[in-house]
Amino acid sequence: MLSEGDRLLGMFTMTATPRMPAHPDFPPAHKPAQLSRLAVAPELLAAGSLTGVRCVRKAIAVASALGADVLRSEANPDLQGTRQLLDQLGFFQQGPVHTDESGRRFVYLQKTL
Repeated sequence: MLSEGDRLLGMFTMTATPRMPAHPDFPPAHKPAQLSRLAVAPELLAAGSLTGVRCVRKAIAVASALGADVLRSEANPDLQGTRQLLDQLGFFQQGPVHTDESGRRFVYLQKTL
């Protein structure tokens, strides 16, 4: 979590042990890490804050320090700001846009470390 005093600014979860087997859209990796739950306070997004960039850069640094060779993420392609941020920080889409049984759309992204 990234906070200022008692105010939460942003957060993410990064794990070196993926929660489930890799989806076939991902290419093979020796030691993948997974980024999830990236969130930034809405008022900071509206103000153009770099909080999201700071969170993703920290996840990349932690994954690298743990010896991961790739950092993987699942993202909603309709959240254009988040998707653009991940693209600009070197994540590439792996496979097509997927839709689950609830109608939620998502894509798999990966950054080589």
